[in-house]
Amino acid sequence: AVPDRSPRRPQPAGRLLMRLGEVYNAVVNQGLLYAYQHLLLEGLDSEAATLFLSLAGEKTEQARALGRLIKSFGGDPALSLRLRTPRVDLSDDASCRALPLVRRLLRENMQAEAGLLTMLESASALTEPDSQARELLRDLIGETQMQYRRLESLVDRME
Repeated sequence: AVPDRSPRRPQPAGRLLMRLGEVYNAVVNQGLLYAYQHLLLEGLDSEAATLFLSLAGEKTEQARALGRLIKSFGGDPALSLRLRTPRVDLSDDASCRALPLVRRLLRENMQAEAGLLTMLESASALTEPDSQARELLRDLIGETQMQYRRLESLVDRME
């Protein structure tokens, strides 16, 4: 008999673990980005800096919940950091350029949150109906939607 060399599709649990790992890494990376942005805007825009600090903490909690879920399926919540932060001029006259920077960061973060929503919904679709995993992912979807709205609200107030 000839050995089967066709690529194997991941089993549903394997696909779910892969997706959860992707979501976990995206959440961790976004949380680190929020922490960086908080530091960047501290002293330039206190409202945005405070929001970013709050979101960084929330992302840490979301990552913790996702990491536990990954472990419950027998996976390893390994990290793959991919942050690249833009060079920003923080010289003495940076405050005059703060508003456009804050708007740009808010819009980029809104796009990232929308991407996270898509990833969370995709992971949720791979779970069993009425499972604890689906319930947790639905909670994270709700939290992420709220985070998106908080970013959106700050953008609206700035315009």
